[in-house]
Amino acid sequence: MLSGDLLTEREAGSCPVEGGSVEWVEMTAEESLQKNPLVPDSGRYWCYRCKAHNGFDHIIKRTRRARSNDTYEKMSCVRCQASMFNPARTKPVMYGFLGITLVALLFALALWRDYEDYVAGCLGFAAFFGLIGFMKLYYMNLWWSWARLQKAKSPEQLEEEGRQYIVSFEKARK
Repeated sequence: MLSGDLLTEREAGSCPVEGGSVEWVEMTAEESLQKNPLVPDSGRYWCYRCKAHNGFDHIIKRTRRARSNDTYEKMSCVRCQASMFNPARTKPVMYGFLGITLVALLFALALWRDYEDYVAGCLGFAAFFGLIGFMKLYYMNLWWSWARLQKAKSPEQLEEEGRQYIVSFEKARK
């Protein structure tokens, strides 16, 4: 393979952790739901556009260059192709980035008068980690508000909505 080539591997509905298969492919409205995509489960991947635990394509892109071998992974929703995320895995990373941002801001405040040369570095560090942390916070807020709304519904209502959601997805695929 030549230097700088891009490799793409696609695994339909598979994931290293917690699986991502579409459990409800070819389902009809009369069959029972095994995993309702509209019931919040923080351990499963969630699509922020569809507001559901859809199946996904696990896409791995590898670039091979002279001195680096970069890998990029994406969980792409089978319904809308948006990136999906796992709330249980995103939450600790979000808190870590926001914590680093807070510490960098505190350092900037502490160094403000005596070491003005270091303040810009601390603020830049805080801005970088804050940008990523607040982006993750935005998506987690979408998850939390959706989960709160779904938990307020009765199990029967969730079951019916899940069936309608799946059947509409199957009709759109055909």
